Amino acid sequence: MSAKQKILDLLKTEPAYVSGEYICQQLQVSRTAVWKIIESLRRDGYAIEARPRAGYRLLAVPDVLDPAGWLSGLTTRLIGRKTHYVKTTASTNDLAKELARQGAAEGMAVITEEQTRGRGRLGRSWQCPPRAGLCFSVILYPQVNPTEVSRFTLLAAVAVVRACERTLGIRAGIKWPNDVYAGGAKFCGILAEMAAEADRVKYLVLGIGVNVNQTESELAPLGSTATSLRLQCGRPVSRTKVLKAILEELDSLYALWHTEGFASLKEQWSKVTLWYGASVVVSDLHRVWEGIMEGIDNNGALILRLPDNTCKTFYSGEVSLRPSPQAE
Repeated sequence: MSAKQKILDLLKTEPAYVSGEYICQQLQVSRTAVWKIIESLRRDGYAIEARPRAGYRLLAVPDVLDPAGWLSGLTTRLIGRKTHYVKTTASTNDLAKELARQGAAEGMAVITEEQTRGRGRLGRSWQCPPRAGLCFSVILYPQVNPTEVSRFTLLAAVAVVRACERTLGIRAGIKWPNDVYAGGAKFCGILAEMAAEADRVKYLVLGIGVNVNQTESELAPLGSTATSLRLQCGRPVSRTKVLKAILEELDSLYALWHTEGFASLKEQWSKVTLWYGASVVVSDLHRVWEGIMEGIDNNGALILRLPDNTCKTFYSGEVSLRPSPQAE
């Protein structure tokens, strides 16, 4: 635990003033060191009052993603116990992959306030403005072959759905393969990237981007297909609350995968996926297919029942709800 986190924990547990002497004793540091940490916290947005002969008192906490402010309250066993936090980065996935190559611990969460060159599936960009969105990546080392990696994209999507319902009461749904929707619009995208050999994955990075506090005007350039948790709730949302909830759900589902395999996750996915059993359109690189969405196979690939009653499996592609005959 960092000195910054220790001081925050002391200030949060005491509604009155905490003396500088007491903080020095707890951290085994000088008064000058304490003062420097307090000033650093103030620069991060924490409102801390200092009173002579009384000490320090925490007045307000900003919505920043620095683990010093929330890590002590995290209930996970693996995911997020180790963190790497930067205020800005080009891509949390790129940073996480570099850390994985250096041997970072499994479950490490790479977190940023601002992502300048984020990307989604098929090379699309993902915008994460400062202190409005939530962008982070998690490093995993699952003992699987490369064809099974899409399972973890679905695992992450289920984690996001469960976290949003648990913390905000939002009923979200998964649009195969990697998007999460609420109110008919997208608020979350997931990008899984890996390094692999022919028969095994060396490391897997799960990148998750969530629109949390973006307003209608900020999302307007994306059209009517984008929303945010703030718009769905009708009020500002704590990003740290959402982050902790997603990490905890990821931790629970990853442990479930270890003990029970993919079958239990597949069942959970089927309960929250969009258009299960509906007429859909699937576009791949070559053509457009129409049929009934039957579900997914044991590797997370989409199964489409065609009009001739045969089934086709898709490992990638774009899915949309087929317009009703009246709308065509």
